Amino acid sequence: MTTPASIRTSVYWFLCLSLTIFCACSGSVLLDERFHDTRLINWTVVDDPDTIEGPSDWRVEADGWVHQESNVWGRRGDFLSRWYGTYLIAGEAGWKDYTFSLTAKPEDDDGFGVVFRYQDSEHFYRLLFLQDGLSGGPITRLDRREGADYTELWSNAKGYRPGNEMAIEITVDADAITASVDGKTLCEVKDGSYSRGKIGLFCYAQKGQAFDDVKVISR
Repeated sequence: MTTPASIRTSVYWFLCLSLTIFCACSGSVLLDERFHDTRLINWTVVDDPDTIEGPSDWRVEADGWVHQESNVWGRRGDFLSRWYGTYLIAGEAGWKDYTFSLTAKPEDDDGFGVVFRYQDSEHFYRLLFLQDGLSGGPITRLDRREGADYTELWSNAKGYRPGNEMAIEITVDADAITASVDGKTLCEVKDGSYSRGKIGLFCYAQKGQAFDDVKVISR
């Protein structure tokens, strides 16, 4: 039996519309932060407990970057591969699969990084860059935090160069986690512990750390 042309046309346009909606949703911009507003109204500061040389000092400077100007670090956690510090958190708890990118500019030689699929202050993933040998560096490390402790998912005995800008990108898609720096893949890891959550910036004993161009795009 031949399908009437009007029905075929309706089905065609329905499929096109459905595809358009799907593409728009899957590639929508969830966050695009250039730090033009000094109030940081979309962000929340979280400092780890039992830290010293705090509180943290996150601020948007005249250069249009957000800086963390305190040397806050975690006395109890630093010898247990915890590297406690401070976080600047944004986004929605319901964010699931996304690509999270930003530019980082380290001036100190201690630790900084990003957190993602952040559920609360004790449940999230963290990508840490650490240079100082007295603090356990040089190392780049992907962790999962559960309670007070971190579980290493991947690491590399390389740090970073203070003063150099770094383009960092994290992609989370179901249980797959991919991290890259300056367009080069660092690691591809599978871990399904946390399926959704916010994003954030992190500093450990890292005075003068700067971040800019934070973007999150849904997948």
